[in-house]
Amino acid sequence: MKSLFLLTLRRVLTPSRLLMIGGLALAPFAVTSLILLIPDAPPVGIFETNILNTLLAGAIIPLATLATARAAFGDEISDRTLANVTLTPYPRWKIVLPKLLGVVAVPVLVMPVSACLTSYMGYGADLSATWAVTVGAVVAVVLYCSVFTWLDLLTHHAVGIGLAYIVVWEGLFSRFVYGVRFFSIRSHAIAVMHGVDERRFADSEHTALGLTAVAAVVVVVVLFVLSVRRLRTMDSP
Repeated sequence: MKSLFLLTLRRVLTPSRLLMIGGLALAPFAVTSLILLIPDAPPVGIFETNILNTLLAGAIIPLATLATARAAFGDEISDRTLANVTLTPYPRWKIVLPKLLGVVAVPVLVMPVSACLTSYMGYGADLSATWAVTVGAVVAVVLYCSVFTWLDLLTHHAVGIGLAYIVVWEGLFSRFVYGVRFFSIRSHAIAVMHGVDERRFADSEHTALGLTAVAAVVVVVVLFVLSVRRLRTMDSP
């Protein structure tokens, strides 16, 4: 398992992926810095809606995790080297687990740091608010990586479908159709931020923190099981 984890991590740490992740991580921090330079800076509510909700949780984190999740199985499927892994006598869960951990490892460090710095600036060094946003970012990274890792095993068009999911489902439906919010990773991340610090996103309704935590764990476990099942039944190239 250790060798698979290190192999996946090596695939994630390519210059192109690091450049992409770094650029995405800098975006919300840079935008927030520019906004704070304006003499009449917008209120906190605008910062939460436009920077944290729309930009960070709805675009930056999912795009970064989509890029890294490709390193789990997508690259090996494209290179037709997945059979080298699946022909080993390891149980399939011992293949999926280290690969999932490998693609989570980088964004779960980089994205929360970006969220931490962005919220620290946007909230005027409020540590409670900063901690809430950081925890929400960690939850979002783990959930998005689980979704995109499974999607990579499911279809050869994972990147296109992933982009459509980010734009249509997370960007449009989950924001304007109330009933689908419980099935939105972005909404769960915002609910975590609100649950950790109830002053944040106080103008919207949110799922209770306990229910959100249980739902997040269930989603990760279910997607892990589906990934193991898919790897067991698919024809390896």
